[in-house]
Amino acid sequence: MDIGLSQGVAGMRSTEKRLETITSNIANIGANGFKRQVSVTRTFWMNEGNSRHLEIATQRVTDFKQGPIAHTGNKLDLALQGPGFFAVDTPTGRSYTRDGSFRLDDTGTLLTGNGYPVAWNGSRGKLNPTGEPITIDGSGGVRQGEVQIGKLEIVDFADTARLEDDALGHYRAPADLETRPSTAVIEQGSVERSNVEVMDELVEMVFAQRRFENSSSVMRSIEQTYKRLNMPKN
Repeated sequence: MDIGLSQGVAGMRSTEKRLETITSNIANIGANGFKRQVSVTRTFWMNEGNSRHLEIATQRVTDFKQGPIAHTGNKLDLALQGPGFFAVDTPTGRSYTRDGSFRLDDTGTLLTGNGYPVAWNGSRGKLNPTGEPITIDGSGGVRQGEVQIGKLEIVDFADTARLEDDALGHYRAPADLETRPSTAVIEQGSVERSNVEVMDELVEMVFAQRRFENSSSVMRSIEQTYKRLNMPKN
């Protein structure tokens, strides 16, 4: 394939992925604890000699910047101020989330919004759904009335860039990813909102659309050049 066409196609694919990322960010602006995704593009040389050419690769990374804290007044809503994650027990293993909009089931188990148990340090704490008020301190210690129930598991990682999104909207950690103590402070009665800024995403979308149009224009110009070159001579 012509080098110009090849690079034009690669550029359009890269921009298409960026547009998909922006669309996902905007769609999740109302999701508690959501972290915006950023498309990172790099170029590199492939092959040697006459077949040497530039390739374009795009990958998606997560921006873990703190989102704004919103007060809700719901005692089971918990916001993390600072780096860290709530640990969650799912049928397919441990996952992690910044979404602290929790609830109690009728057995007194603290659950995420999609119904998975929140992990505790040590044995899982049991709460009385109709009992005394529940108090959760900044480090995750849970009391109901005067009774100390236990402590929620809050973790951080040495390299958050290696965390992977899962189908539940949580994060998964590779087995060899080192954990470290979290310095996050829990704010009870609040949630962390998405860190997506709509105006920033819309501006990025406009730039991405222009880049796509420019790549498309270059490819049309190359196509027209080939057509002129291949026209039969009178």
